Amino acid sequence: MSRSNILLGSILAGAAGIGFAANSTAAKLAYEGGTNPLTFLTLRSALAAVLVLAIVLITRRSLRMPFRRRLAAFGIGAVLATYSYGVLAAIQYIPVALAILIFYTFPLLTAAYTWVSGRERPTVLSVGALLVAFLGLGLALDIGSGAMNPLGIVLAAVAALGVTVVIILNNRLVGSADSYPVTLHMMLSAATLCALVTVLLGDFTLPQTNTGWASLGIGTASYAAAITTVFIAVSLAGPVPVTLSMNLEPVASMALGFIVLGQLLSGIQLLGAGLVIAAVLSVRLADIRKTAKTTMPPQETS
Repeated sequence: MSRSNILLGSILAGAAGIGFAANSTAAKLAYEGGTNPLTFLTLRSALAAVLVLAIVLITRRSLRMPFRRRLAAFGIGAVLATYSYGVLAAIQYIPVALAILIFYTFPLLTAAYTWVSGRERPTVLSVGALLVAFLGLGLALDIGSGAMNPLGIVLAAVAALGVTVVIILNNRLVGSADSYPVTLHMMLSAATLCALVTVLLGDFTLPQTNTGWASLGIGTASYAAAITTVFIAVSLAGPVPVTLSMNLEPVASMALGFIVLGQLLSGIQLLGAGLVIAAVLSVRLADIRKTAKTTMPPQETS
């Protein structure tokens, strides 16, 4: 890959991170306009599935896969829908930035899984990052004051666990194969499940205000555009630079939460958020170095 492609891919990944942050911020405004998380999730999942399908068709990728693989992809899509609802519902109870911050601890949870499963040994750096992240979360959520709604914290934590499960299962399912068909089946499954639950509960509620409608449109469109942009970014730069650039989302969530929603975090909370983001980055950088060492060709010795 050329440096220009890596740079462009990284920039696009950063833009996708901002798009995801915009989706979360718009969701909060859409709720205030009369809609609810389930309706918001159903519409955004459907639009995202359509765009992913368009990418698959335009790039002429094969949708063929073994029945078990297809069934597994549909199952993972159900988990995807569940954790997505957790994030969107958490926004109702706690500031957007803090919900996204909790959600973005999933790289640490994934690392913890590799330790528990015996796949990797914990290092001093990884254990230290986990401890720093917990400390940072305690400061960001202002645990001692009890000011945060516990339900919002639990929903965001469930979302973090959910995306960890999706990452673990998706890595096993995709392996070295093409990820686009699997992702399409996951998105279709998530959209279908959300639609069915919405119909069964009779909970499809559209906004009642102009601001609510605008926020619903912006939120669903920004999410779908971000999903599409991630695919393009990965094709240009590869997964590693994209993963790093995507860490812009929690930072963008703080900025948009303040500018658009007026959700101001205290100095201590910002410090805590910074510690969490730094811990996540350190783990991801360590993974990159480890991957580089394992993929590095053997050197000739004289």
